[in-house]
Formats: sequence, C-alpha cells, structure tokens
Amino acid sequence: MKIQTVSGLIDEGDLGFTLIHEHLLTNPPKVFSGKDPDLIIDDVDKAIQELRRFTEAGGKTLVEATPINYGRDVSGLIEIARRVPEVNIVASTGFYVAEAFDQRFSEMSIDELAELMIREIREGMGGTSSKAGIIKVAAGYFRIHPLEEKALRAAARAHLETGAPIQVHTTHGTMALEISEILEEEGAELRKVLLLHMDDNMDKWLTVKVLERGVNICFDKFARVKYRIPEEWRIKFLEDLIKEGFESQLMISMDAGRRSYYKSYGGGPGLEYLPKVIVPRLLEMGWDEKLVKRIFFENPREFLKFSPRKR
Repeated sequence: MKIQTVSGLIDEGDLGFTLIHEHLLTNPPKVFSGKDPDLIIDDVDKAIQELRRFTEAGGKTLVEATPINYGRDVSGLIEIARRVPEVNIVASTGFYVAEAFDQRFSEMSIDELAELMIREIREGMGGTSSKAGIIKVAAGYFRIHPLEEKALRAAARAHLETGAPIQVHTTHGTMALEISEILEEEGAELRKVLLLHMDDNMDKWLTVKVLERGVNICFDKFARVKYRIPEEWRIKFLEDLIKEGFESQLMISMDAGRRSYYKSYGGGPGLEYLPKVIVPRLLEMGWDEKLVKRIFFENPREFLKFSPRKR
C-alpha cells in the first residue's frame, strides 16, 4: 500500500524511521503566538538544517502536524520537500483547538469541515496539488468545546470517505476516552486514530482504558526535562504498557513545536534527539532491535497507510 506525502505517494516500505508528530513550519494565530513568540517556526532554511541532522542520525520520515488553522505553510513544506528529497514529509489537514477557529471555520457545518478536509486529501492543500496525508484535530483541557466536537466528527467523516488516519491533540492527556467515544460514534476505525501527548498524563488506569478501545497513543514529550519529568519515567511507563501487550499501539515522537527545541534556532536538542540519543539508550536499557523497529518503523507504517474505503 501507499502512503501520501507532500511530494506524492510512496511505498510503505520506504517509510523508514519515523517521527509521527512534529512541526517544521508554523505561525500560530496571535492568540497563541502573541503571548509566546517561541511558537513561531517560520524559517525554511533552518527547518532544512534540522531535517539534515535528522537524516544523518538515521531518520527517514516526519509527520508535519500543523493543521489549517494553526499557521500551516504549505508552500514552505513543498520547498523543504524539494530541497531535502531524502526525507518523506507527511502533511496535515484539519483543525486545532477552539481558540484557533476564526469566524469562517466557526460557522462551517460538520459536513462542510469534512468536505474541506476531503478536498485537501484528494485534490491538494491551499490551492496547490500537494495533498495532505493525515487528519489532525484537537480537544481542550478537561473539556471538548462545541467547535472541537464539530471538528472531531468532521474528521471521522473525512476519514471514512478517504481512508486517511487521524491524529488528535489532547491537552495534557485529558479527554482521551471522550475523544475516542465521539470518533467511535461516527464510525471511525479506532486503529487509525492516534491520541497525542498522552505522556503528559501518565495515569496507567486511564491509558490502559484508552488502549483497550483500540486506539493508538503517542508519547511525544521527550526532551522536556524543564518540566521535571525525566526520560526514564516515560520509558518505564512504555515498558509497563508493552508488558501488558500494547506494543502495536504505541508510538514515540518529540512534538518539537517551539524554535527553542531546534539547534538551528540556537536551542536544542534538535530533531536528531530520538534516533541519536534515545534509541541507543533504549537498547542499553534492554530493548531489542525488534522492539525499537516496532515502535519507530512498523507502528507508524501501519498507522499512516490509508484504510480501504468502506462501501
């Protein structure tokens, strides 16, 4: 089967080591960036520098998770893909939390939002012929705003029409069960749903309940020592979930959505951190090559493949 990238379809065997949730270019609405300019990542050349470090460390594919209403830069992604053809970039359609909705998107119906996402997957994003390969939606902190619920239902409908997978931003790992229930109500295939930022809320009872529903989860807050959560806690929690039989539903990324996370902007640790630092650490801690390949190669590959359209 094929996977849809900014540059076109690729064979699933060409995916390689994958970061399933990242940001290369994003210029968020002022409600976010006005308070925190570190969120603005808008330099194509610096993004290319980061990607080259990623490839030198063994990386091959990156999912760019910036949706329509969070400052996505389609033309910039196309340029990056052209200049760094050795990296597969999967772009996102969809919508961020309620605060990011402008009047136009707020007034659209569920079906209108779904039609927009379907068009971006089938025809191209932002007036280009470059197509989205994944749907991204979001929920707030301990609440799902009506606009967010509308987008979740639209995402499920677009997914059923196109077969594209769905990523869902959880705010600090909250509302995971409720998100899953809404998507399931709409008929979404939960094996094609990835709940993000679940390591912000390392509650084993909740996490197991979510996994038992059949969704995938992403631990994507590595390199957040400033929040006083050591990498070891994340790794040990993942090991607990693996021992309970959920290894096929787990993925790891960095969610490097700030310029201060990138070496090219003078920060760190950079996009090479997972393949260059964390993978050797996992192996030293007793993970075998097969398990590392499962988490960074096989699970992303199975998730990113489009489902056959239901008739």
